[in-house]
Order: sequence, then C-alpha cells, then structure tokens
Amino acid sequence: MATRFAILGTIEVCRNAVPVDAGHEMQRRVLAALLVDASRAVPADVLVDRVWGDAEPAAGRRQLYGYISRLRHVLADDGTAITRERGGGYRLAVRPSAVDAHRFRDLSDRAREAGDDEQAEALWREALALWRGSAFAGADTPWFNAQRDLLDGERLAAQIEWADVRLRLARHGGMVNELAARVERHPLDERVIGQLMLTLYRCGRQAEALHVYERTRRRLAGELGVDPGAALRGLYERILAGDPSLSVSPP
Repeated sequence: MATRFAILGTIEVCRNAVPVDAGHEMQRRVLAALLVDASRAVPADVLVDRVWGDAEPAAGRRQLYGYISRLRHVLADDGTAITRERGGGYRLAVRPSAVDAHRFRDLSDRAREAGDDEQAEALWREALALWRGSAFAGADTPWFNAQRDLLDGERLAAQIEWADVRLRLARHGGMVNELAARVERHPLDERVIGQLMLTLYRCGRQAEALHVYERTRRRLAGELGVDPGAALRGLYERILAGDPSLSVSPP
C-alpha cells in the first residue's frame, strides 16, 4: 500500500489516495513532529515540547505515549512502524519521499541543479503543487511556528525562482495577478517587485510597471530611509527607455 503524509497544509495521511483518520488534532501534531524528522529518532521530551510547548499538561508524557500507541494502530496496515529507541526516543520509519515537505525540498534541489529551464520549470511546478495551505495548519506552539516560518521562507524562495525560470522562457502570460499578490505580501522584496515590473512591461503595461517602481521607491524611503537597489533602478531605467531586449522571445 502507498501511504503519503502531508504537512504542507493540514496534517493528513492518505493511503492509496484515500484519506486515513489519523486522530484528533493533538495526535496529528505528534505525527507531524515525527514526520519532520522522518526515519530519525526524536527524544520523548523533545516531542512533548514540540507538541505542547509551554502549555504541556501535567500528564503530557503519558498522553504522548497514548497518542503514539494509537498512531501505531493507524499506520500498522501498511507496515509503517513507530519504534521506541534506546534512551526513550521514537522513530517513525518512513521514506522521506512519502512526506510532502521532504519531497518539496528534494524537488527544489533538483530544480536548482537542472540542466535546462524546461526541466527546472516542470520541477518547480511539481514542488509548489504540493502546498495546500499554511504548513501544520492549526498547530500553534513555538516549535511548529518556527518550522512554519522556515518552510514559508523556502516556499517563497521556490516561488521566486520558478517565476525567474518562466520569465526566461517568456511564459509571463497570466503571471501579473500572481506577482501582484506576492508583492502585496512582500512589499519590500526588490526581486519580486522587479519580476512584477518586467511582467507588466512585457504585457504592454509600461505605465503600471513604472508606477510599481515609484510606489516602491517611496515606501523604501519612508520606511527604511533607503533608495531601491542598483538592479531595480537599472530595470526601471530600461523600462523607461523601452529597452527592446526586455521583450524576449521564447528560446
């Protein structure tokens, strides 16, 4: 049986594409805390801290044992084991490729190492399609929040690199709304802003591209007291001059 584990969104288990009941929220948190370290031992006190944080109940360790016992039954049908390790830790014996977060990272590494943009574009698309929402949705402890921030940063980096590849392939059609929304979320990220400006320009919207730059310039000056960097300034000047090299054709 093919079991897949998902943490890039709600914490879920699917067996042969059919959802499996992995228990209530706290039990699924235990599962997610083990999945982040797939096939590596996690000490019991570390699991307790990951799952409850500062809100650990008096019987936290006993509850942890109960959740692990029930998870063993949930996963037993396909032979996925949670073993007790020397020293009191637990190890979920699962291939990293069966966990969406680990697969996302593997695909991202392969996209960065790809020999051509066509291959890279397909890998980035596959990697980003694994996301279904905010990682560990509903889990609110310091550890889960830190892991979520880390994964969000990796997701943003992947989105930016995927956009770069599509721009090199002249596949900017339909990217304006996507990039505009990303600029709204990251209004000081000059790389994202540059991607939006270039896409607008290639879509025949030069005035809007220039407006994006001016809005960014004012915001940087007002909030940070700095001017846009050399790369963004150079792009602005090329758009202002109507540089024909910006309007590339597909390779």
